[in-house]
This record gives sequence, structure tokens and C-alpha cells, in this order.
Amino acid sequence: MEKPLKLLILAKRFADTMPKHQHKFDMLTAIEQAADVSYWHRDGDILEILNGLDFEPDAIFHYDIEWRNAFAPQIRNLDKCKLLKACFVLDVHFEPDTRLRYFNRDAKPDMIFSASKYPFLNAFQECASRFHWLPFGINPSVIRDYREEKSIRYSLTGLLEEKYPFRQAVLNRMKGVDGFVHFKHPGHRTASRPGLFVNENYTRAINRSRISFTCGSVLQIPVAKFFEIPGCRSLMLAETNPDIEELGFKDEEHFIACDRSDFYEKALRYDADEEARASLTDKGYAFIQSKHTNEIRAAAFIDAVRKELSLRA
Repeated sequence: MEKPLKLLILAKRFADTMPKHQHKFDMLTAIEQAADVSYWHRDGDILEILNGLDFEPDAIFHYDIEWRNAFAPQIRNLDKCKLLKACFVLDVHFEPDTRLRYFNRDAKPDMIFSASKYPFLNAFQECASRFHWLPFGINPSVIRDYREEKSIRYSLTGLLEEKYPFRQAVLNRMKGVDGFVHFKHPGHRTASRPGLFVNENYTRAINRSRISFTCGSVLQIPVAKFFEIPGCRSLMLAETNPDIEELGFKDEEHFIACDRSDFYEKALRYDADEEARASLTDKGYAFIQSKHTNEIRAAAFIDAVRKELSLRA
């Protein structure tokens, strides 16, 4: 039997201070089930950190440095570390020059995992040889069917910045439509408080929705909502993109693809057709729960790291 991979994860406990991002930490927790994991949460020098550990990792996984290290500690001398190094990229549009310095000078990771494929490769073509795709997945204990009454006809959640013109168009057209509810974004850095629209408050609202809208922004990113909406047994109406299509999402099977010109017509159609809506909702739910869990993502991540280690042996 293969020995468990020993992995040092460099990541802050960001879900404690930014509960909106619990689902991201859930991915790391899933890796714990597939590997022998140790965490380092503070800024420091990787050579000193390794010398002080009673743990000899096979590889290092540095979580995303974006938002000026909101998710991961600042780690010095990664470029001098001889262990296999992997990193993670969430938002490809975050300070591209900073990213490139990290990729090519400050850290020199051997493996660059990203939540998106085509947006990443478009932004960082020169890093294609190190690229590995690690899309979002779901924690089935949170993203599930709560068997809530479908008391919301249409829902919209998420940011409404200029990067999300589809969502803005939905809000403009649907506000005032009977049964439409817009849940405002809770704020990325908002601390936990009773009633905050995150975690179960968020997932139960989706579960109460017959139909829920989303998109991947102008960057066409496979955001977490693509997995959360059908994973909470709601029919997703969304702009499609190459990433989710490659991940197996099929129009009129797992969700309804639409754009700013036809989402309203399709929303009314599927709200009125209960049989079609129920069939699509059930298929979408089964698809997410069987193909896109954090456990599946963790296994793929570990397999990729093992393969890279074998090439270095």
C-alpha cells in the first residue's frame, strides 16, 4: 500500500476571520483525508520553518497570495527551497505583475494550480508547462438539499460590480417581478455575526429557490456558484463558459444556458413548466454531488503531486 503523501500547507485560517470564504478552506480540509497534512499559518522564512518542524514533507502547497496575503502567509526564500513546491491561484486578474514575480522569481513553484483553466492560460501563457487545473468543488455536508419549501421563484446572489454585467442585467429586469429575491453580497472580509448571509444561511436560501441566476464574470471563470446552485437543488440559469463546459456541464441537462438577451424568457418558461424544471434540477443536483465534490478534487490534487514527485525521483 502506498505511503500517505506528506504535505505542508502554507495557509492562514482565513475562514475564521472571513466566513464568506469557508468553502475555500473546506477544499484544504478535504486534502487532509487524502494525505498526511501539516499547516503553517504565520509569515516566515521557509528554510527556518522546515528546520523547526518535527515533520518532513514531501511537498509544499502555498495557498493563494492574492489580496496582499489575505489567505496565505508571506513566506520568504521559497525560491531557495529544494522541495517540490505548489501554489494556488484564485483570481487571475489580481496584480498580474505581482503574480509573475512570485511565479518566476520570489517562489518559483514547480506546480501552479488554478481554479480556472482558460482564464489562467490566457493571462499566464508562459506558465502553461507548470499549470494544473483545480476547480472549485463542494462540501456535501453544506452544499446539499435541505428539503426547504420552494418559497422563492427566482434568486440572485453575488457581486454586482462591472465585471458581472449578466448579474446586473438580471437585477435590472427582474426586480419587481413577483417572487424574485436579490440577496446582497455579505462582503468578502465581513466578520461572522448572527444572520450573516454565508454558509447555511446562503445554502438554505438557494435551496428555497426554484431558479437561481449566476455567471462567471467577464473573465468567464468557473466560480463556486456554478457548483453551489445545482448542488443545493436549485435550477441554475447562467451564462455558460468554456471552463464549465469542459467540466461536463450540459445545457438543458444540468442547467439552462442563457445570456442577457434571453434569460427573462427562459426564467418565465421554466418557472411555469414544473415537470421540466424538476427534471433539470434533479439532474443538476446528481451531477454536482457525484462529480464535483471536494473529495474528488483532493484526490486529483494528490495524484498530480505524486506524479510530479515521481518525475523528480
